[in-house]
Amino acid sequence: MSLHYLLDGYNILKQVPDFDKLPLEEGRRALLKWIDTARPQGSVNNKVTVVFDGHSDQMGSMLQQEIRVIFSQGSADDAIKRMVREDQEIKTCVVVSDDKDIFLYARSLGARVMKVAAFTKGTASCFSRGEFSSGGSAAKNISLIRQEMINKELRRLWLKEK
Repeated sequence: MSLHYLLDGYNILKQVPDFDKLPLEEGRRALLKWIDTARPQGSVNNKVTVVFDGHSDQMGSMLQQEIRVIFSQGSADDAIKRMVREDQEIKTCVVVSDDKDIFLYARSLGARVMKVAAFTKGTASCFSRGEFSSGGSAAKNISLIRQEMINKELRRLWLKEK
């Protein structure tokens, strides 16, 4: 069963010191790069949606393929609550936020909830090495999704699997 992680984007940016130190757009880019590389959501089958306050023109064309990014055009809190409420598979929804109101609301509807510290656990060394800032070395790494795609292609070529 795959999960859908629904992330309170700015809440995460403010909770992780290395992201919070960056200018806003650079912080958003670093967060998406970190999610793509570190895969804190686990399985390549798990979906990720990051919700930010504001408008999409603030971010330009840097959106990641494996990560859905939503700009709420208003309150991200309201957008997250609406998305949880409308989720057809609420038991597979994991809301990541330290916002008490969002946390309690999502849990009351039956969604799973996770604090930011739990979501980012074990990645502190990646932040301190600067791997996920704009000048970092994350480009040397590939995401688990890309690894799986490469493995499938190699199995197809070498083992003649379809």
